[in-house]
Amino acid sequence: MINFEYLKELLDEMAGKYYPGIDMCIWQNHKQIFRHQSGYSDVENKIPVNPKGLYYLFSCTKPITCTAVMQLLEKGKILLTDPVKMYLPEFADVVVEEADEMGKTHLVKPNTDITIKHLLTMTAGLSYDLETEYISDVIKNTQGKNPTRQMVAAFAKQPLSFHPGEKYRYSLCHDVLGAIIEVVSGKKLSQYMKENIFAPCKMTDTGFLVTEDIKKRIMPIYQNDMEKKTCHRIETSNPFILGEASEYESGGAGLIGTVDDYIKFADALANGGVSADGNRIISQKSIDVMRTPVVPGSMFQGGKVAEGYEYGLGVRTFVHPGMGGQLSNIGEFGWDGAAGSYVMIDPSENLAVFAAEHVRNPYNHDAAARFTNAIYTALSNK
Repeated sequence: MINFEYLKELLDEMAGKYYPGIDMCIWQNHKQIFRHQSGYSDVENKIPVNPKGLYYLFSCTKPITCTAVMQLLEKGKILLTDPVKMYLPEFADVVVEEADEMGKTHLVKPNTDITIKHLLTMTAGLSYDLETEYISDVIKNTQGKNPTRQMVAAFAKQPLSFHPGEKYRYSLCHDVLGAIIEVVSGKKLSQYMKENIFAPCKMTDTGFLVTEDIKKRIMPIYQNDMEKKTCHRIETSNPFILGEASEYESGGAGLIGTVDDYIKFADALANGGVSADGNRIISQKSIDVMRTPVVPGSMFQGGKVAEGYEYGLGVRTFVHPGMGGQLSNIGEFGWDGAAGSYVMIDPSENLAVFAAEHVRNPYNHDAAARFTNAIYTALSNK
């Protein structure tokens, strides 16, 4: 029996300090070894965290999208070196905005084509600006339906911030990957994920669609004030869904899901790509490629990962034990979301951790390092 008392105490202590409430689940070797809810999902009405509640996963969508990309790679449908324009012709005409010595900006052709690898590593030169005139035109011209392919085509019209491969910048890269998945598979991103990831893992509560019934189950969202160290309730919404009538499926931040569902996906990646029911969704070799460090910390711009981590293919990966002080094993990987969702996967321990909360601007790196250390301490003392 593993003693998780330190972890429980820590989560209870953090509830109210880092977030109003949190739900954490840990699986090892396809079995749940820990589950604990702390605090409130609705602070004003003192409603405890609901273990069946739905969360906007935001950027915890990204590891799922990357897994879908690696599936296509395994089947020989794509290569990491493929230019994006092979699948999305609008990217043949992208330009880069440069500034000369006098500070005057001008547009030039990129030194190299954007590739699938550039998208996976956030080095394509894209931004995270959803308010460009090109995006606004799509929203207007489609009466807010915003088909994924048309929306991604609008991204290509916005000048790149730098030449592909030159820097790292957190951006809409994974949304473009979602469009590539649609083109290559011939299916909507949601359908592809359902058939190739959600169904094999028996994830029945994850998707992009926001119906009235789903809205009732989505947990309230709060906003952190970093200076005052307080939280206040805000509108329960996801700006990456782009409106009520939108058909847009954001491969970078659009999924909604439960803790029970996401841990099944994480567990599969922690166990060689095989789900608890024995369904393979990806190979161990692909997982190892995903978590191999590609982007060093010195390149991070417009986004960061915690100390001790570098960036692989769409995931952070732990490589420097002495830098951040985490007790993780080298090769532990995962990502987090803008409202506090957090996934940690350690294949060397067949370990999967998923934590969900609903707080924008969360104190994720600090909190995650603390409970990561508590988790590994409990495992080492069993």
